[in-house]
Amino acid sequence: MKHKIFSLKTTLAVGVVALLLPLSSCDNQIETTPYSYSTSANFFSNLDEAYMATLGVYQIMSLQDTYGWNIPLVFDADTDIIQISGDTDVDWRTIPHYKGISQTVTFYTVWSQLYTGIDRANVVIEKIPQMKLYTEGTESQKTQLNRMLGEAKFLRGFYYSELVRLWGDVPFKTKSSQSGDNFKAGLVDRYEIYGQIIKDMTEAAAVLPEAMPTDERINKWGAKAMLARVALFAGGYSLKADGNITRPDNYKDYYLIAQQQINDIMAQNPYKLNTSYSRVFKNQCQHVLEPTENIFQVAFYNSAVGTILANTSWSGYFNAPSVPTVSNGFYGGTAARCLITKPFYTSFAAGDQRRDFSIATYIFDALGNKLARVTTTQDQTWTTAKWSREYQTNAPQERISTNINWVIMRYSDLLLMRAEVENELNNGPNAIAYDAINQVRRRGFGLDVPGSRISITLGNQGTGYTSAATVVINITGGGGTDAAAAAVTVSSGRITAITLLRSGDGYTSAPTVTITSTDGKGSGATATATLLTKPTATQVNLSGLDKVNFLKAIQQERAWELSGEGMRRADLIRWGILAEKITETKTAVQAVRTTYPYPAFDNFKKFKHELYPFPTNETDVNKGITRQNPNY
Repeated sequence: MKHKIFSLKTTLAVGVVALLLPLSSCDNQIETTPYSYSTSANFFSNLDEAYMATLGVYQIMSLQDTYGWNIPLVFDADTDIIQISGDTDVDWRTIPHYKGISQTVTFYTVWSQLYTGIDRANVVIEKIPQMKLYTEGTESQKTQLNRMLGEAKFLRGFYYSELVRLWGDVPFKTKSSQSGDNFKAGLVDRYEIYGQIIKDMTEAAAVLPEAMPTDERINKWGAKAMLARVALFAGGYSLKADGNITRPDNYKDYYLIAQQQINDIMAQNPYKLNTSYSRVFKNQCQHVLEPTENIFQVAFYNSAVGTILANTSWSGYFNAPSVPTVSNGFYGGTAARCLITKPFYTSFAAGDQRRDFSIATYIFDALGNKLARVTTTQDQTWTTAKWSREYQTNAPQERISTNINWVIMRYSDLLLMRAEVENELNNGPNAIAYDAINQVRRRGFGLDVPGSRISITLGNQGTGYTSAATVVINITGGGGTDAAAAAVTVSSGRITAITLLRSGDGYTSAPTVTITSTDGKGSGATATATLLTKPTATQVNLSGLDKVNFLKAIQQERAWELSGEGMRRADLIRWGILAEKITETKTAVQAVRTTYPYPAFDNFKKFKHELYPFPTNETDVNKGITRQNPNY
């Protein structure tokens, strides 16, 4: 089990500290209720107080307002791979469906929380160097305080990078809010802000520990990895105030920054891929710390039992396969709102184990059994599956919202960034680029573990079965995991069709398949499992691509590897292809059936929806913001 940076004790303490720190740098809360600077001045008297203040900066990420829900799950849809279900007038639908306006409350919620985090970071950055212990303490005390200072700088840079990514040019402030300040801050050019972000993260990396973390605190290599991502976004395409989508003339300078950070990391080799793709997410669901795979993650923890709790996440509830909410159900219920587009499902190559683990072509019944959703229009309801209830602890505290950490960057993401950077700077892929992308692909096809996937064939159809929903197919033995199957149709008491829901991985011999029923009716049906031939490294590895096609391969690989992990929409924007992908996806889903819903296409407008509108709650008070983002 992991050691959470937020325990019950620290969560309560951070709540108290939050009352001592300013709420924001330029929103209407500060405008109407300025805070006294003396409270924070009196607070930083020892290491514990400095640590609590630093945790207060981290705590902004651990809210459902930010990384517990809105930023990774709502703001990352709708794209070519995931869309939010339904089309009613609620923020978590209107925003993904590109119908959000400046008055949409959630825009301001996220905006204000990020600025709250920045202002808390500003306080820590100012006050720690003024502490007596910072100059006169023991070496251990100085080291700890420098680490906290580095964390605050990193987080300030990270929060600003998110604001710029979502809104473009934004108000910018590196001084904590004090009573009497002018909070009507104007917009600052994003590249000026990127300059400070790069400075903050560089200075942070210089003082953060190199050792792998034992909790969710950022370390040196995590800061460098995130700096590499920031540099790619700075060098990527974005919607400008003049209504054009461009990238800076000196974009390669940012790619060089990313290359240097990545090379620094790879020279030390602190990270490695878990040999099993599925195990990565099972570990996340079961709160197993895996710092060699998960580079930067957000901590969630609350020991209470409830519906919407402080410091808990909707991961594993909002973005999981459907489970009914019933009393005494085998699993806690889910919302199942993150739908996979069928064209994305069919885009995977044969043998890619990531498809069946990442995408649920099934739902659960109240008993915890899987029911196939593969007939008629049921393919329109397929969901993300990486954080399925079946992998979670099923503890009372997690049967609604969960304590599953949100991982902002994994090692495979860093490898794919490395491939992209090398391809761009060398005018085509070199050996480093191929090695990076092929490491990810080989893991995705299960080449790093013994055994392979399976297929299943129906034998005897049996008699007396009442419906496909009552049939249970169990797959046991064989040395592998995750394979699952379900009945599709029952006719005249016979099972006439079954489907493989997940082909699994790691099977070294054919597992045993048994067929039962939940109502005790029906008997005699049989099925046989067969091992599938695993692709070879030669078949999986990419080679022989030019610069353009290698970039396309990276774009597709990031979809297969990182689906549902909060970065797809942002990636498409920085590549300048969001509009193109939405149009392509509309054509693809229409080819499935003309009634396949895809509201993003109907609502999306290029040169508008690549940025969010400045929230009305902000612009009504902050008259320093004299324009709106383009076409709002």
